[in-house]
Order: sequence, then structure tokens, then C-alpha cells
Amino acid sequence: MKTFIRIALIVTGIICVLFVSLIGPIDDSPLEKQGFYLQTMKELDAFHPTKFLPDGGWKTAWATINITPSHPMPMAGYAPRNRFDSVHDSVYIRLLAISNGNQTIFIISADLLIFPPALKHKIESLNHSNHFLYFSATHVHSSLGAWNDSVIGNLILGPYNDEWLNSLAAKVNASIQSTIQQMLPSKIEYYETNANEYVENRIDPEHGSVDGKLRGFKIKREDNKKALLVSYSGHPTNISHLSRALSGDYVGALIQKAEKKDVDFALFTAGMIGSHRTRFTNEKEFVYCDSLSNRLYRKIKTALGEPLLNAEIDTGNISIHYGPSQLHILQKYKVHDWVFKGLFQKLEGDIRFLKLGNVTMYGMPCDFSGEIYTDDRLGELARLKNEKLFITSFNGDYVGYITSDKHYGHSEQEEIMALNWVGPYYGKYFSDVIKKTIEKKY
Repeated sequence: MKTFIRIALIVTGIICVLFVSLIGPIDDSPLEKQGFYLQTMKELDAFHPTKFLPDGGWKTAWATINITPSHPMPMAGYAPRNRFDSVHDSVYIRLLAISNGNQTIFIISADLLIFPPALKHKIESLNHSNHFLYFSATHVHSSLGAWNDSVIGNLILGPYNDEWLNSLAAKVNASIQSTIQQMLPSKIEYYETNANEYVENRIDPEHGSVDGKLRGFKIKREDNKKALLVSYSGHPTNISHLSRALSGDYVGALIQKAEKKDVDFALFTAGMIGSHRTRFTNEKEFVYCDSLSNRLYRKIKTALGEPLLNAEIDTGNISIHYGPSQLHILQKYKVHDWVFKGLFQKLEGDIRFLKLGNVTMYGMPCDFSGEIYTDDRLGELARLKNEKLFITSFNGDYVGYITSDKHYGHSEQEEIMALNWVGPYYGKYFSDVIKKTIEKKY
């Protein structure tokens, strides 16, 4: 009996030690007292984007890279799927180049779950010019994996494939170089149109606010070729998690529709997608993707654009600092930061700042929530400055979900419990950064 008690005490002691070493309480100290927040706000006082005054008007060009592999690869978006077994529709990386004569920027979007940080770093290492690169992704959950070399990345997304990423980076760099040679004078219009009826708040469907606007650019070149950029906040999760068919979801269907009917090139960037999903209907999977793309494209086609008459370009990276990670175990407990780093990665990711005329774009290092945008009236603050605010997700860094703070500590949804890696108050944190840059009116 004494031996049993001794063994029980030893086992209990080991469990206690493991618990204390692996798990700790959530730090809910006020944001304004956190060193990382104060450091970011101080550095933001000194932030000034680089201004490029126009030397002539707008010029544009574009390129499309088919990244559909000829051999089976892992899929990303849900539980591990070690290979796709069919191709419903191909997946791509698309590039839109915009120049004002003094600077050329590239908006680059991939038909992937996020824009992989490893791929971004490889592309930037090959970009020896002064071109500004603005990354995003379509966030499709039925595309390719194998792009994250962390413990969890290799487990969930498939074994990391460095050779494949090197080939993608080389193709993107080659397209950047060739696209520069194809620039032609262009007219650019910015548009917004309401499509709230096709999205809902996935965290709080009954009471949560949404941002359901379609945003983007309509471009017409002097050779009469047309291009379209579209951003929307509906999650492309309409294909079953059991499916092994490679697909661009409703985004791929939308781009195909646009390029078949009216434009020579279309590109999609995921919007403020962190708390939004497309509304459920009786239509399923590819039928629903086609139906939804039809409805959205009708709205885009009839949306009135506002010409970008001022061809000034402003660019910059807004530095964001982070506290220790806070991945939930229970509502009040987290895994310690060293455990998180061992399984995932260090939290790091800046905000990419791009201003085209009076349209200011923020490329966020996360799934950014449209609920924050709506509740904090960020668009209205920009309008008071006679500017348009255009926020996209997945800028080539990734720190998880940034959601409205009102859900933290209350919701059991995976967006809060499993996918928010940063802890409480980061909704306000990112919102404060945006507000401060709007108020400075660069």
C-alpha cells in the first residue's frame, strides 16, 4: 500500500510540474500598460510613409501564374489531407502592377490559405529593385499545403516543401520583371458596393456586426484591356473538408466569370475575413460557389467607380510589437510562450501600408475581423479625411486571428479559443494603430 501511495504521489508531482511548466494563466493586464503596445505607439509617432509624386499618370500591367502541380501534393484548410486526387479548377498566383512613373507597386495574391511567410521572404530576397510588394491571399480552404516548416505546420499542412516554394518564388520574380516591360497608361477607378446579404458573423450570427462590402479597382488601359481587383470578407469554406478536389472555391468561380465575360485579368484579395463566413443556403459546394459568384459579380459589374485622379503613391511598413503568445487551453489558461514557439512560430508581423491616390490600403498579418472595422467606425473616420479605407488580410506574415475583444473570455468558438494566438485586447490594439495613422493623414 505504501508503494502504491508513493507511486501515486510521484505521478501527481510529475503532472503538477508539467502543468506548471506548460500552462499558465492568461495575462489580461490593461493594454495601455503593456510594453509592446507602448513601444508600437511610440514608433508610430515617427512613422512616415515614403511619398512618390507622379511623373505622368497611372500605368498598369498584370500577370497570372498557374501553380497547379502536375503531381499530388498535400492540401491545406481543414484537418490533414495528404494529397489532392483531382482538380476541379486550377489555382494561381496573380500580380497586378501599378505605377505613377516614380514608383511601381505590385499587389500579389495567391490561391492559398494564407500568403506563406516562407514564400514572401523568398520573393523579397529576389526582389532587388525598389518595387513595393503588397501581399494577400484568397484564403481558399481547398488549395495546396506544404508551405510551413513548423511542427504544427508539417502535421496539419503536410511536409514542408522548400523546393516547391523556391520554384514559386522564381516564377513570381520572373513575372515581376516581365510585367514591368508591359506597363501602359491606364485609368483606375475605386469602387465599393454592399453585399452584406451574402455574409454573416460566424462568431455571433444573431447579433454580431459584419462588413459585407465588395471593394476594389476597375482598370482600363489605353489598349482597351481591362483588369479588376476584388476584395470581400466571405470565408471561402464552401467545399467540404472531406473533399480532395483542388479548387479556388467561390473566389475561383468569380475570377473565371469576370475574365470570361468582361475583363482580361482579375485578382482577389481576402478582406476582413476573421469573423465572417458566407451565408448558408440549400445550395452546396460547387453549385453554391457558382451561384454566389454570379450574385457577387452582378454587384461588381454595376458598382460605380470613383476615378483616382491623384496619382501619388505612398508606401511603408508599420512595425507591430507583440507580447508573449496566449494560445488558449481553457478560458483563463494558455500554453506558455516557449511551448507555442516550439509548436508554431514566434509572433511577428508588420502592417503593410499602401496609398494610391486617396485610397489607403492596410495589409494585415492575420485574419482581420470586419466586426472591428464596423464597430469602431474605421471607414467613417477615413471618410472624414476624404479618404477611402481598404483593409486586406494575409500580408505574408501571420499571427492568427485578430477578432473583436468583446468575444474574448466569453466565446467558445474556435476563432477565439484555438485561432487567436495573441490574447485579449488585440482588436483594440490593431484598431488603434489604424486610427492613429488615419488621424495623421499622411
